[in-house]
Amino acid sequence: MFKAFTLICIFPLLLGCTEGPPADVQGAESVSEPIMADTIVQDQIEYTREQTPEAPPQETLVREVASPLRPAVAPPPPTNKAPAPISTPAAQQPIRPQGPSHAAWSSLLSRHVSGSGTVNYAGFRQDVEALNGYLSTLAEEVPDNSWSNEEALAYWINAYNAFTIKLILDNWSVKSIREIDEPWDQKFITLDGDAYSLNQIEHEIIRPNFAEPRIHFALVCAAVSCPPLATSAYTAENLDAMLERQTRNFINNEEFNVTQEEVVRVSPLFDWYAEDFGNVTEFLNRYLRTDIPTKKQLYFLEYDWSLNGGV
Repeated sequence: MFKAFTLICIFPLLLGCTEGPPADVQGAESVSEPIMADTIVQDQIEYTREQTPEAPPQETLVREVASPLRPAVAPPPPTNKAPAPISTPAAQQPIRPQGPSHAAWSSLLSRHVSGSGTVNYAGFRQDVEALNGYLSTLAEEVPDNSWSNEEALAYWINAYNAFTIKLILDNWSVKSIREIDEPWDQKFITLDGDAYSLNQIEHEIIRPNFAEPRIHFALVCAAVSCPPLATSAYTAENLDAMLERQTRNFINNEEFNVTQEEVVRVSPLFDWYAEDFGNVTEFLNRYLRTDIPTKKQLYFLEYDWSLNGGV
């Protein structure tokens, strides 16, 4: 099992995804609804939500989601030092990068994903041997405490996205990932001898161990309303820059969020994962070119589960 986080990744599956949406929405149609400081407006009917004691007055409220306390992030790897020469001070030995190369995955993405994130599944199918080869390299090395947080998070994001592509290829001709039986709970992923599901990777490994809200714009669930798939792999070196770019591009893309009109409509991701973002409006305003007023009502767009590419 994932050695770095064995002790803390034991919580039951709680939510489903974008990326596997939360469990209460994986089998249901997305419903557009507004949120604001104290009132939710839905279908022109207003009703007052009971406030939790700790919610600040200006906080954007969303549907309550039960969740365990988030475990602490795994400690950084120890620093290894080379023996000190007799006549000189001890010199620090460079830390060897951990994990497999993601170059093969980058090559596949650059060939079969457009700049807008549309996936050419037929192209991936023709390159399935290369994809399987990359997945095999992931299976041979799983993050442990010798890996940096950046190395580990890049590994898990790439694994989630690559195995999602594999799932679609193994269920060829589907028009939506939801046509597959329990796509997010199937334990079809084998890493270092252990079986995982997509939900386990997202909700038992990534979310509790890294406390990184930007992952919701990097994990791609093969649907049109998911964030666009990046055209290169995540690595320890480019991780922060890529997460920042993915987040900024998604939030400012009017296909996913309409924020500069009288009625502000945003992706359901900000509803499903509100606890990860904190104050949703404040999070959006960090990336938007023009801020949303703090008290502005937020409405959620419907989620399009159609496949994010051609087969």
